Amino acid sequence: MKVLEVLNTNRVNLALKTATKEETIQEMAKMLSAEGLLKDEAVFVSSVLSREEHSTTGVGNGIAIPHGKSLTVVEPAIAFARLESEVEWQALDEKPVSLVVMLAIPDSQQGETHLSILSEIAIKLMDDDVVEKLKTATKADEIVEILS
Repeated sequence: MKVLEVLNTNRVNLALKTATKEETIQEMAKMLSAEGLLKDEAVFVSSVLSREEHSTTGVGNGIAIPHGKSLTVVEPAIAFARLESEVEWQALDEKPVSLVVMLAIPDSQQGETHLSILSEIAIKLMDDDVVEKLKTATKADEIVEILS
């Protein structure tokens, strides 16, 4: 499964206003829920926050890749947000986060789907040119194109 199959412009926010990691995850879950991708938004948020407790998804360079696997996820999906203000995420480089790519994976598809999407996103986000484009893009379709 490829990023283009699970990300669309409806799940891109280029100016998300949040103050905390938890609030960011909740707001991004709303984007997925609005498209009918979550049967229970609260259960999904709980699964993402539980994952955060085990180890941070703040990968450094101002980026976080929170993800949750849950029976409440209808089909694999990605939401993207560029935050208006940086948020503390306990990132590996100890710097705040401004770009968030959230993955929602059905519990039944956790193995291969989860790893292939996560791997594809992580590889792209290691490229400084890609990160710079994500920081400066002005339209949601540009984000989809950059990540696909």
